[in-house]
Amino acid sequence: MFEPIDLLKTNVSPFPIIRTPPALHRATVLGAGAWGTALAGALHRSGIATTLWTRRTESADRLNTTHRSDALPGISLPPALKATDDLAAAIRDTQLLIFAVPASATRDLARRLAGTFAPGTLVLSASKGFERETGAFMTQVLDETFERRVLTGALTGPSFAIEVARSEPTTLTLAMAALDPAHPHHRPARRQADALVRALSQAAIRVDTTSDAIGAQIGGALKNQIAIACGMAAALGLGENARAGILTRGLDDMRRLTLALGGRPDTLLGSCGVGDLFLTAASHQSRNTRLGMRLAGGSPATDAERHELAEGAISARTVAILESRLGIHLELAAAVRDVLDGIRSPGQALAGLLEPQAQARTPSRPGAAAAHPPTAAPLPALLRPLQRRQAVTAAMPHARECSHV
Repeated sequence: MFEPIDLLKTNVSPFPIIRTPPALHRATVLGAGAWGTALAGALHRSGIATTLWTRRTESADRLNTTHRSDALPGISLPPALKATDDLAAAIRDTQLLIFAVPASATRDLARRLAGTFAPGTLVLSASKGFERETGAFMTQVLDETFERRVLTGALTGPSFAIEVARSEPTTLTLAMAALDPAHPHHRPARRQADALVRALSQAAIRVDTTSDAIGAQIGGALKNQIAIACGMAAALGLGENARAGILTRGLDDMRRLTLALGGRPDTLLGSCGVGDLFLTAASHQSRNTRLGMRLAGGSPATDAERHELAEGAISARTVAILESRLGIHLELAAAVRDVLDGIRSPGQALAGLLEPQAQARTPSRPGAAAAHPPTAAPLPALLRPLQRRQAVTAAMPHARECSHV
């Protein structure tokens, strides 16, 4: 059986002494997508001089000359916000570093920066998901890479990037294991967390804090696959009751995984859990919801994933690593995986979640999709009232605003 994660006792170096952490005067955001750019703008508006790092020279040049980004149409960024493709220049003298790159890119980028920061530098992940190869949380990846010489955490919660860029009210969660009073770095972590909370309040962002980095990151990762299932239900016309049932099953997945890994289920009642879930699952702005709608509308899974680039598809597959280690079965995650892998149709997968006394899930196995194509199986009882309707095409919104969830 896989042991619950204790973020105070992982296989990395002992905690170095952090006496007085540096004040938060300079920040760096790595990743110039919609969320990274919106965060950089918010930090700059809060009074922290901020540099935005992007891999592409042309993106940095456009940001610096026009103060606009293709990722945030119609938004004027602070003129003093600087962008660069020079990683060394971006992190120079920074006291706050935020990874806003995809979860799959976090470790490689962190390795390039290992050993370059003063003890006590605040290093946060704003990515939602697990490491694809290992199932590790982003804070675990940062702790292993930086060997606990920095203060690590996750900045998560319900946050459409376009609304943050417009300075509309937003509530986030800052999760840091070092906020636990028993942690050797509790005092410097509390000081830095309080400084960031005060700063972001100037940019219309309320930040709640927690020491439960496990529960907070599970909420951010699993809500994306729940949104995929809700998108499928919407496209199939199953109604709001069905969506509520899917949300309930998804929250139970979150609760069970959080307990199994040693987190606190009550963390999921905050913005990093139900808040983020309700935003992502209820809006067509969400890439994950749109992915579910495309899947139910008949788009091949590979085409739909490529079009929406949704993290939920990755996390649904990656969480299987944790399920295997822990000896648990997350029903909603398994249903989404089956649809993505062509083992069940969207209707059949949702029926397995919602039908009373549903039969046990068909095991995923190589060749299952080819031997038993989903379209050849009997229509589940839940969906039989729909069989006279015309084929449903996923109704995508005409005006799409940028989202990172």
